[in-house]
Amino acid sequence: MLRIARSALLAIAFTTLAAYAAGCGGARNYTVRGSQRDPGADGRVQVEHIDGGNNLITFSGTNMTPPDRLGSGFTRYVLWVRTGSAPASMEANVAYDPSSRTGRATATTPHQRFTVMITAERATETSTPSDTVIFQQNVSQ
Repeated sequence: MLRIARSALLAIAFTTLAAYAAGCGGARNYTVRGSQRDPGADGRVQVEHIDGGNNLITFSGTNMTPPDRLGSGFTRYVLWVRTGSAPASMEANVAYDPSSRTGRATATTPHQRFTVMITAERATETSTPSDTVIFQQNVSQ
């Protein structure tokens, strides 16, 4: 009888540990659809915990319209991170390939709750995102 109880307790402990490990580790993946500005675009945002308590954000997009076709003067895509009511911060330029219509970017953030935005931008140096939001994804623990 004691053996059965001990086996049951071990099974419960391993199941609990496995569930805890699955919830704490690994990347979170989000499938994102293009906004009204680029409805045919598709994307993926992956967020993974890394050393130092930070999160690594990896963005990949497909079927993205070339930025210059979204409006006069647009030349590039930018990845922004916004936390709460604070202004968005520019985190990375999106490496965009017009021949394949794909884009990729990586960035890090110490925040646990934030919004990832991909916007089309005109200027090479900008401090605020344009209104031309292509993708947007809320991320939280």
